[in-house]
Amino acid sequence: MLSIILLVSTAIVPFTFAHSHIDEIWANGVHYAGWDPNPAGPYNAQTPGWFTTNQGGNPLYPIDLNQNQIICAKGGSPANISAPIPAGGVVRVKWWQPGEWPVSHHGPVLSYLAPCNGPCSNVNPTSLRFVKIGHKGWINPSTYDEGYWASDELRDDDNSWNIKIPTGLKAGEYILRHEIIALHVAHEGTGAYSPKGAEFYPQCINLKVTGTGTKTITGGKSAKGLYVGNEPGIQIGNLHQTSDHADYVIPGPAVWSGALTARSVES
Repeated sequence: MLSIILLVSTAIVPFTFAHSHIDEIWANGVHYAGWDPNPAGPYNAQTPGWFTTNQGGNPLYPIDLNQNQIICAKGGSPANISAPIPAGGVVRVKWWQPGEWPVSHHGPVLSYLAPCNGPCSNVNPTSLRFVKIGHKGWINPSTYDEGYWASDELRDDDNSWNIKIPTGLKAGEYILRHEIIALHVAHEGTGAYSPKGAEFYPQCINLKVTGTGTKTITGGKSAKGLYVGNEPGIQIGNLHQTSDHADYVIPGPAVWSGALTARSVES
């Protein structure tokens, strides 16, 4: 049945609900199970994926953009371990979604990084200051009525995405904040901190960067200050009216200068 639905024009099914979280993590090729907010058993202490209380993987909305839950999802708190990875290494994440990421939920994929300045296992989430290390938005007008987006590329790669950790980054523990923004109902937004509109799916992972690099992250922003909700890349026109979104501006800060070489591998 799912395969039949996916053959139908996405203009007919724009309001399919996404409920998703990162289910699997690979850090420099080493596999970890992600945190499942819907388990029968206790929290798995051997995952670098953050604990959340977001059962069902429900999205956040512009009204949540200055709330703690936008940092790393509802009830987000630090994982108990940090996954080792060399500076310049690649983290691969796989999103869980019944079937696959909904074909109607087009939008950008973004990745941020914040130093913990100590063990990430006991960091205060509100103290984290993030820089953007990669993003991808609209790609081309082919495939779907709304065009082909980063979220479509993610879905086509087994619901997965690769994030390169900046080359030369100073050794230490960091939080990787990975996010999908779904724009299928973004046109319903009414301005900053609107109760409806674009859907935000943030997830966090503890990392322990190794190596002899000297790059340090400065000038980052609290996740509660990354967006307000009325940016052109969040409160956009009706996504379903055209496949050409060449003028789309990915929201959030510019990619950090120390990570510019990583942009080409965000996929």
